[in-house]
Amino acid sequence: MAASAYSVYNEAKAYMVNGTVDLDTNVIKMGLFKSTSNASTFTLSTGASVTNAVSGGGYTGAKTLTCSVKVGASAKQYKFHYASVVFTASGANITSIMYAVIYVSGGKALCWSKLSTGAFSVTSGNTLTIGANSTGGAFTIT
Repeated sequence: MAASAYSVYNEAKAYMVNGTVDLDTNVIKMGLFKSTSNASTFTLSTGASVTNAVSGGGYTGAKTLTCSVKVGASAKQYKFHYASVVFTASGANITSIMYAVIYVSGGKALCWSKLSTGAFSVTSGNTLTIGANSTGGAFTIT
């Protein structure tokens, strides 16, 4: 399974520039969404506007990310990083997973990644680990 690069929602760019979203201080979360989700719609503006979150199988909802913003290849670049997140299927399978969405807790949608070319499941007792690209981060601001 090769995940797509993260795509930043249109309005998220403005939120980061005008200070509505502070990647260093806001509580940032990642949720898993089904293949029937609207997660890849670039005009979404809030985490609550993303439809069809996965459920069941021990999936208890979005995970809080440990985030950092780092200087990129030059002083003109900043990269948004997060520590790997682990979702564990417990008691049943987590099914129909397609997207990971990063958003501000109770607020703005930031970016999404299509985790696979088709929906997949994590079987009970197994884990799904999602990490930002170690050199590129989740996304770069230039």
